[in-house]
Amino acid sequence: MMNIQDAKDSVKDAIETYLSKDEAGNYMIPRERQRPVMLIGAPGLGKTAIMSQIAAELGIGFVSYTITHHTRQSAIGLPMIEKSAFGGEEYTVTRYTMSEIIASVYDAIEEGGKTEGILFIDEINCVSETLAPAMLDLLQNKKFGPHRIPDGWVLAAAGNPQEFNDSAREFDIATLDRIRVIEVEADADVWIRYAVNAGINDAVIYYLKLKPQNLLKIERDADGTHFVTPRAWEDLSVVLNEYESNGIWAGITLISQYIRDPETASEFAKYRDFYRKYSNDFNTDSILAGTYAGKADNTDPEGRLAVISVLTGKLNSESSAGMDLKYAAELLRNHPDMTLKEMRTRLRSNLTPEERKGLRFAMVCRSRNCSLEELEQQLADAEKLLDARITNAAEFVRGSFGEGPETVALLTGLLSSYSTVMFSKPGGSLYRYNEEILVSARNRHSGGLR
Repeated sequence: MMNIQDAKDSVKDAIETYLSKDEAGNYMIPRERQRPVMLIGAPGLGKTAIMSQIAAELGIGFVSYTITHHTRQSAIGLPMIEKSAFGGEEYTVTRYTMSEIIASVYDAIEEGGKTEGILFIDEINCVSETLAPAMLDLLQNKKFGPHRIPDGWVLAAAGNPQEFNDSAREFDIATLDRIRVIEVEADADVWIRYAVNAGINDAVIYYLKLKPQNLLKIERDADGTHFVTPRAWEDLSVVLNEYESNGIWAGITLISQYIRDPETASEFAKYRDFYRKYSNDFNTDSILAGTYAGKADNTDPEGRLAVISVLTGKLNSESSAGMDLKYAAELLRNHPDMTLKEMRTRLRSNLTPEERKGLRFAMVCRSRNCSLEELEQQLADAEKLLDARITNAAEFVRGSFGEGPETVALLTGLLSSYSTVMFSKPGGSLYRYNEEILVSARNRHSGGLR
């Protein structure tokens, strides 16, 4: 079993290896030995997302299909009757039109100009009886009917275990002997590290730090199936962030539409209220501004975690916005003549989450006709402000709790954010507190910068 990050690393290594070439431009591992990589895991773990991310990070094409949405005709192609001559005599023979799936790969090559990529087939172990033989041909020969996946395009797949999907089929030995299976499991620590960088709602992160067992929960009883998945938490987070930005406090009714386990939904709603209370009680905006005069030393452990989570969440969000600024400035600096239309076209391509957010910010800048000089000044101001706010947060926490676990939790929460580390200036406050508190304290936590 692997967590989703280890699975991503493993798949990325496989794709890079399959696409490596010798000096003559031939693939080092021949096509027939490039076993498709298949991820097996519960719904909502992010199996499709990591495949898209790998393609974006490697700069290759990406085409995704859910095979259960296809009939035999759309997957393999439609039969046509043609006449052919054999041995001087004419015969009628059956040919097939090109598979819709294979055709989409050629379309992607034409549109994106990328001759290498990933063809990703989701729910591959849930195909109908009529498509099952075609799956074996696909996995073994990289083709649907007579039409081959183009050389340079690697086949990858995903599916759910039978306990999570009644339609799932168990692969036979002949199939298993042609694929590389990676079993994926939920890992709350890994997901929270992802969540910090993905802008997941702070209350969701706080709750799952306290209740990691509820990241993935699927139970069946007399009342039916109750479930929660990482996908549900992320989708809920997107909605909560938008509601809160518009001044709307969503309650249990909305939460229950995503968190389909009544006990977990109710508990999360209570913890979210609790999280908001501590955020208001300690006026975390004043703490970050350096104007708060009180302390939090008499707060209970859950309250302390709430305060630390609010502070790290706000700082990491500001860092993420700063990285959007940084990417937008770099894009406009390197492509000063790029139009909004060209940006919209680029936005429709397969991008990393960071590239997508930065491109959106650049589009806003372009639509407002702000200059590159203005954008770079905003960037410099944001870097200076973040440095000061990290100092204010660290001094508040250290003044309240000393250099104990709370201060370590604040710093490691910041250091776990890619955006905060990358947006902080070398020698700035984050680096200074890392040296003073984490490194000098006999490396009490492995999250310190090296």
